[in-house]
Amino acid sequence: MATKKLKTKITRLETIAEALEQNDLDLEKSLALFEEGMKLVKECGSDLDGIEEKVTILTADNQEMPYEGETEE
Repeated sequence: MATKKLKTKITRLETIAEALEQNDLDLEKSLALFEEGMKLVKECGSDLDGIEEKVTILTADNQEMPYEGETEE
């Protein structure tokens, strides 16, 4: 499921951010983590775009429907 993968990616991003904030990594390790983080940011953005598109499609059909509490005249 896409949302589970997204949650895993976000958790990894949080871990990377925490590691980079510690300032105790050497330059090579910091750069590798930064690169991984940027890749994950792009993937998460793409995942969110896909989710937004699905929500738009699913809700588009319901926009024309009257509210259940209303009566048509």
